[in-house]
Amino acid sequence: MITVPQLDQYKDLIGEDQLSQIYDKVRALSGLHVMHFNTTERGGGVAEILQSLLPLLEDLGIKHTWKVVPLDDTSNHFTAHLVDMLQGNIPGQLEAEDQQAFLDTLAQTPILSRPQDSQADLYFVHDFQLAPLTTLFPWLRPAIWFCHIDTANPNQYAKEYILRFLNNYNVCAFNSQASVFKELPREHVQVITLGIDPFKNKNKYITREQGMQAIARCGVDPTRPLITQVSRFGRWKNPWQVVDIYRLVKQHIPNVQVALVGAMEAADDIEANDVLADLRKYAKGDPDIHLLHDPTMIRDQEVNAFQRYSSVILQRSSREGFGLTATEAMWKEQPVIGTSSTGLRSQIIHEQTGYIVDDTQTSADYTLKLLQDRDLWRKLGQQAHEHVRKNFLFPMIVLGYLDALTKAMAFAHAQPNLSGGQKR
Repeated sequence: MITVPQLDQYKDLIGEDQLSQIYDKVRALSGLHVMHFNTTERGGGVAEILQSLLPLLEDLGIKHTWKVVPLDDTSNHFTAHLVDMLQGNIPGQLEAEDQQAFLDTLAQTPILSRPQDSQADLYFVHDFQLAPLTTLFPWLRPAIWFCHIDTANPNQYAKEYILRFLNNYNVCAFNSQASVFKELPREHVQVITLGIDPFKNKNKYITREQGMQAIARCGVDPTRPLITQVSRFGRWKNPWQVVDIYRLVKQHIPNVQVALVGAMEAADDIEANDVLADLRKYAKGDPDIHLLHDPTMIRDQEVNAFQRYSSVILQRSSREGFGLTATEAMWKEQPVIGTSSTGLRSQIIHEQTGYIVDDTQTSADYTLKLLQDRDLWRKLGQQAHEHVRKNFLFPMIVLGYLDALTKAMAFAHAQPNLSGGQKR
């Protein structure tokens, strides 16, 4: 049996059973060529997952190619509105001319203009932006579509817009059962539980001294109480509530400070600048509110330091497909004060590994509680670490991914797409 060191290093963390399952599943897929498509090579959870997943699967004998389909500003605005509708159940419709303009642009994707340059055994398309690809380019079959956002409560019109393209996929994958579109045939759905790579630089252990130095390099005083949220600057990450929580806590602990940490490097994140500008106004010049966004400053070690050595970690997302930054913090023995959003609710066990709470005052109360009772903070943090070890390390995503590949290839031979129609 072929084994790879990158996977075997998990043996002490998860035991041999899960690793054996991976090796068993991968044997039947050896030699397969999978081609992935997403919209950005850096920034955001999808790119980070692919950066870890694809080299590992290559070592296991499954060839992978990754192609980025960049979107122009008009397309990014259209898809930003679409995700607002899918995640937030915002009322309204998508204008027909906007839909057509987006599809026309996508149909002219240069990297897909020559089918002979994009040959693979299986195509893997990420997120709602690129769902139309298999309709526009029928030769991209068999195919899997993976939805990474929180679609537990979508706008019906936006959901129907996406559903019209999903008939051309053999498998539709989601990172939470709650986000699955109920209209899809159950046998063509795969839930892929996400997980973190604890051996990446961002998640490796660093000493307190190293962490304090990294925090100080960002202009934050590491000797004072620090509340932190790590996430991109987006409206669904709800950074304004983080500031509100900090202000309530500051009434009781005057020297507390807050850091909002999110390197702005995702090419498809068009709203980050607007959110950051609004936050600057919202901060009203308070020197204890730190908005850290420079990707040349906020690198893996800095993110590691803030997650590991902040006094309290918040994740206030009003919508969250999964929330890898919460997983990372819990791995670093931090209880997380999260919300009832789909992804956070699936990870955080209330009063055991953190807290699930939506309103600002109660969130501030829990923050104050963890700042004042460090024995409780340590206890919940240790339980959070153990919860991630058992449920949310990288082999979990590998298992779900291999199941999706196996299912897609089986359906490709029997029923090439969700309708059972013939491959065009």
